[in-house]
Amino acid sequence: MSRQYRKMQEKLYKKPEKKPTEKKIGKDYVLMAVTVFTVLVTAAGWMQLDNLSRSMYSLLSISLILTYARRHADLSERAALLVERGSLVTMVLAVVIFLATLFVHFTS
Repeated sequence: MSRQYRKMQEKLYKKPEKKPTEKKIGKDYVLMAVTVFTVLVTAAGWMQLDNLSRSMYSLLSISLILTYARRHADLSERAALLVERGSLVTMVLAVVIFLATLFVHFTS
């Protein structure tokens, strides 16, 4: 009898579905610190750096800024996708330039 009563209650008074809570985004102090450090190194050493190093540090700074924007800005799905892809592309380019710098440095 109690089973039937419980089934009727469930049918009559359906429980509202719980929405999945969005994961809270942290403050990202480490990401901010690395970004500021990279921008300061780029700005302070601009005259001493060669063109490959300038481009590498600039791309790395852009990638870190885009990563921070992706995590904290309220973007549409399309904009978030473009920002994420831009961040990945600039990071890959920075790594390729870093490897090219290593190759030039150690083969000369």
